Amino acid sequence: MQALQSYKHFAFKFPELKQEILDGRLLLLISSNNSKEPRFQISDATNTQMVFGKDIENWQSGTSQLISEDAFGYPLERISNIPAGEYYVQALMHKHETSKLKTGHTVKLPMDRGEGQHWNEAPGNIYSTPVKIHIDPKASNEISITLNKIIPPIKEPDDTNTSSI
Repeated sequence: MQALQSYKHFAFKFPELKQEILDGRLLLLISSNNSKEPRFQISDATNTQMVFGKDIENWQSGTSQLISEDAFGYPLERISNIPAGEYYVQALMHKHETSKLKTGHTVKLPMDRGEGQHWNEAPGNIYSTPVKIHIDPKASNEISITLNKIIPPIKEPDDTNTSSI
């Protein structure tokens, strides 16, 4: 267990993985239990855990991004509303792809990569190992999280034998 205390802000970085620069939505996932990874405990149900996010553009490997106590979230509106206690935290970067439209506009959107638009399972997204921390509203330390894993591509289905049809 990592005994870090704070929620003034969370600092995130990713080492050189396959991507050097990322665009997307950086998500901070906080759970009061370790029944599953926090990324699999976010839903519209009443027992959902917490998620806070921030749009990121041109994030370069080796640099940090911050999510501060005023970041917007669900089901709690702000990180600063989290009561003191033990939590499991995880970060995930939901990658966006850049597309140039015929109109001349550029858009950055999360594309379906075969997972059916499930951000917590989207191949190519990077995420961190869950870490247990103590959050204390009176503390002022920084919590650092490294996104060091990549969700692998979805396995292509095996070809079927159609010669007997």
